[in-house]
Amino acid sequence: MTVAEAIADWLADKEITHAFGIVGAGNLPLWEAITRKEKTQIVCCHHEQAAAMAASFYQRTCGRIGVCLVTTGAGSTNAITGVMAAYMDSTPLLVLSGNETAASLDGDTRVKGVQGYRSGYLANSFTKDSYCVHTPGELALDHSYTLATTGRQGPVWIDIPRDIQNATI
Repeated sequence: MTVAEAIADWLADKEITHAFGIVGAGNLPLWEAITRKEKTQIVCCHHEQAAAMAASFYQRTCGRIGVCLVTTGAGSTNAITGVMAAYMDSTPLLVLSGNETAASLDGDTRVKGVQGYRSGYLANSFTKDSYCVHTPGELALDHSYTLATTGRQGPVWIDIPRDIQNATI
């Protein structure tokens, strides 16, 4: 089983029937795994900002945590307005962003790969938590879910590089 397949199973186990986002090279393995599982329907939005806002609306109307799927580069920066709104409104949200490979995110270069950057670090100031998964063992969905949905609720951003999404666990 790959990390992406494990995430798809986790979403199904949490009875999250819808996720919102836009597919891109950075999140394609995750997108495909969720689609193949056929338990969580992905609603393709016209813009990542709309995806984050739709995920927030889903949470407020269905009572289940909202999930936003974005890709690397502008795909993740476009989601910031909607994620910031969820933070200000104390709306639990999981942002699952794809990225370039884990190894390409190390070092001090400005752009990693084609459009990669450390989106998990950028999101620190407007989320309850944000982190980049560098190894499959670092993925902490249950912890992220609990953090987003307890206390003063809010978004948690998990940046998952493409090679980690494809990694076997």
